[in-house]
Amino acid sequence: MRIEKLVIYGFGKHQDRTIDVNPELSIFYGANEAGKTTIQQFIIQTLFGYPSRNQNLLRYEPKAGGKYGGQLHISDDEYGRIIIERVKGKSAGDVTVYFEDSTRGSDAELKMILRDYDRASFESIFSFSIHELQGLEQMTEEELSRTLLASGTTGVDAVTKLESRLEKEMAEVFKKAGRNPKVNQLIEELRQQESELKELRTRTELYEPAVNRLQEIAVRLETIEAEEKGRSLQLKSVEKWLQAAPLAEKKAQLEQELEGVKVSAFPSDGKRRMDRLSDRLSEAEAKKDYLKKELDTLTSLGFEEVQVEPLEQLLAKESEWLQVRALLRQKKEERIKLEDEKNRILALVGMSEPEALQADVSLGQEELLLEHIRQVNMEEEEKQYQNRKVSEEKEKLMEAEKELRYFLATEPAEADRKAVEEWQAAAPKLAEAKAAKQMQTTGNSPALYYLLIGLGLLGLVIGIIQPNFLVVAIGLLAAAGGAWLWRTREKPAGLSNDYAKVLERYSGKEAEYEALVQKLDSYDKKLDALFEAVDAAKNRIANLSGMPISQSAKEAYEDFLEQLGFRAETSRSTVLKLFENLREVHSLTGRERRVTEEANVLAKQLESWTEQASEVYGNPLGIEEMYANLRSEWNIRKQRLAEQAKRQEKAAELKKEHEQLTALYGQIQKEQQALLDEAGTASIEAFYRACDEWERKEMLMRELAPIKEQLIAIGSSALPADMDSTQARDWLVQSESVLHQLKEERNLLLAEQAEKRQMTKVLLEDETYEDKLQQFEEKKVELAELAKRWSIDKAITEAIRQTMEELKEKKLPAVIAAAQKFFESLTSGAYTGLEMNPQGFFEAVRKDGMRFHIGELSQATKEQAYISLRLSLAVSMQESHPFPFIMDDPFVHFDRSRLQQMINLITELQQSHQFIYFTCHEAMQQAWPNASIINVATIERSVQL
Repeated sequence: MRIEKLVIYGFGKHQDRTIDVNPELSIFYGANEAGKTTIQQFIIQTLFGYPSRNQNLLRYEPKAGGKYGGQLHISDDEYGRIIIERVKGKSAGDVTVYFEDSTRGSDAELKMILRDYDRASFESIFSFSIHELQGLEQMTEEELSRTLLASGTTGVDAVTKLESRLEKEMAEVFKKAGRNPKVNQLIEELRQQESELKELRTRTELYEPAVNRLQEIAVRLETIEAEEKGRSLQLKSVEKWLQAAPLAEKKAQLEQELEGVKVSAFPSDGKRRMDRLSDRLSEAEAKKDYLKKELDTLTSLGFEEVQVEPLEQLLAKESEWLQVRALLRQKKEERIKLEDEKNRILALVGMSEPEALQADVSLGQEELLLEHIRQVNMEEEEKQYQNRKVSEEKEKLMEAEKELRYFLATEPAEADRKAVEEWQAAAPKLAEAKAAKQMQTTGNSPALYYLLIGLGLLGLVIGIIQPNFLVVAIGLLAAAGGAWLWRTREKPAGLSNDYAKVLERYSGKEAEYEALVQKLDSYDKKLDALFEAVDAAKNRIANLSGMPISQSAKEAYEDFLEQLGFRAETSRSTVLKLFENLREVHSLTGRERRVTEEANVLAKQLESWTEQASEVYGNPLGIEEMYANLRSEWNIRKQRLAEQAKRQEKAAELKKEHEQLTALYGQIQKEQQALLDEAGTASIEAFYRACDEWERKEMLMRELAPIKEQLIAIGSSALPADMDSTQARDWLVQSESVLHQLKEERNLLLAEQAEKRQMTKVLLEDETYEDKLQQFEEKKVELAELAKRWSIDKAITEAIRQTMEELKEKKLPAVIAAAQKFFESLTSGAYTGLEMNPQGFFEAVRKDGMRFHIGELSQATKEQAYISLRLSLAVSMQESHPFPFIMDDPFVHFDRSRLQQMINLITELQQSHQFIYFTCHEAMQQAWPNASIINVATIERSVQL
């Protein structure tokens, strides 16, 4: 694919412009803000669409209004000449593709022409700039190796970003020895909550001592606060005096030094002005002597007369002669290319020329072929859809089985189930035992019997209404117990041995056993649901696997290929290309015949022209050296004339400049003397001594000013009458120690106060234990979910690492092998290899065998390795993705030798790849003599809308 022309309706600062592009190499030159980047973005956005408004990319809509968009004229080996037009419309713009046969296409056809490449994939290989290369300098060794790896393998960059993101998310969830990850925090929280649950059971008797201790702490805190306040006021007064004492001493010292400075005034910026005048005086004197010598040398040379008119008449017709030669060479090359192209296509098709010319390539056959392909595609899509549904159901089955295995791992212990069974059997007996015990303590009081019977009947009613069979059972037992006690009230007896055992084992633990019952019931229900989900997934997989798949379209397609003469196993994209190649053979044969006839006519015309030129020159001349000899003699005489003219002009300029420098020398001397007079000194040495004195005075005044301001800000303060400075410092140390002790005591008391208040609050709240237990269970569920999420991310990262290793072993070696040749050429043989070590880091091999990590190389050598890998990958993808290279000044860090090697490499590759080079450096215009130079600032408006 080669870009032939840009037609810009309106894009950024460019409007109504047409630019012809060289199919091999075009250089867009312009100063900063000339619009080079705008043209680069026009090419990329016309191919891949305008960015949406929420993206961090410019859309380059015309500021002055007008039509937004343009055209790209493209020549493609597979699709011929194409025009891609994109204008303002939907978010990415409305695109229209114009083919040679007058048909049109839209986004689907453009996607086919671009070989399903998106903008990110294109820019990762075929488009790069100096800004991208400069970023290599700030990368670590690992980041640089990953960038080079992404340059040598397509798709790796996105995979490595996904791996990094997953590893970061996993680190946020769990680390083996971490504290901040969520799982680590949950485990720590579960430990703390478990400890708190244990403490809540043992702290019920601590309420009254805690209240008494809180009152003692409050009294002591008030005492500490009063003592700290008094000490702080005394500390501020003493510190203020100690702070001002050294400043007053420094002030007196500076004022004494100022009295010893005798200089009262000095010229503003005098030292710099004197230095500048001295430098200018020396420079003017040196230039004046140099110009004098140059003028004497030029006037000593003589002048001679040179004639060039006869040779100019002979050279006037050179352009026409070159055009004929170039046209003949072009015809010969075109004939060779046509023949090679025809033979290449015939080799691809697998037919001889007569067979290809006799083949039927009508539109009817092509339409029938396309219909067969469409039917086969639909059949394969149906098959893939069924396979994808089976895979999805299998993944769901795996997830369900995995969840089932994980859930079975959390199965309650057999001892818990046994304890529940025993509790359910012992619950009625416990109620009877409690009733019996109550009966024993109340004696023969009839009110107790009636109360038990009433409570039993009330529990029976409540249990029926809710309904709650346990409450019903307890109510019946209570009523029965009350009736039995009433009947036997005359002869009360002690508790039976069974009732005593039941009370000893279960009394006070009813809530604990009820919670265990609910836990086992919830586990059994969820286990049944998981078994049902696994069975349902297996049934869906069996139903999908048993559905029949038709292959009638594929069989009809293979029969049609045999009729056309192609193999049945030939891929569908290859069949369409072979069909188009047969048409191309017909076209190439006619063009080859016409080019041969035109070349014969030009050869005869060139032979006649050579004979005429030999007669005019007077000696026989060959075709190759004829005009070279004439031009050489003409250049020699013109050069001699130009040298004489330059000497005369330069002598006049030197004389004028010498006079100006003489006048300037005198003027500088006057200015120097005026500066000495202003300073009141007789010599330059005295001037610099006075300058040093003045600078010392200014420094002392600058030091004195902030000291005075600080003394004013501090204010006046005096020590107690019985205290000097030494005693004041000792008192400060002692007071700070006392305050520190009081602060530590207050902190300890506050911590204890907070602890006691929290403990009393906990003891007063009846539902604290149940809330803590509920929180404990919720944290356990949350921990299980996070562990599942971490396991999934771990599996994905392992798969990515395996994929990366496979890329390194299979695809990357071939690309690196070709990149080594480019790298050796770009470094002028200084490095002979570019390899990847077992640790996954790139190494450069110097010609003496020494190996260097890629991070140890210079900035330019890193860029050459990066460019070598990109060029190598592009060359390996030439058949599948023949895109042009778009480069924005990527070689500014190269020295002259390596820049020339880069120029030679691009010159070699431009035979098979198109290069579009954007630069603001004028010297790059002469780097490629055969390149098309486009000055961005002088492009004329030429689009007719």
